[in-house]
Amino acid sequence: MTITVNGQEHTFSESNTVLDVLTQLNQHDQGGIAVALNDCVVPKSNWNNSQLSDGDKILIIKASQGG
Repeated sequence: MTITVNGQEHTFSESNTVLDVLTQLNQHDQGGIAVALNDCVVPKSNWNNSQLSDGDKILIIKASQGG
């Protein structure tokens, strides 16, 4: 399955959910991130339930401090 993450294509053999992809990319336990699947925000509570299809696009946004 090919999923585009932040503009880069990644191939995953077993990625069924957003959480699976985040886990494989070592992003799942980082605080301060937001995820969009095909331009729709996915609440953290739904990461494990959001099913993926070949060709989906995920955007991972990391919060940062600033002023």
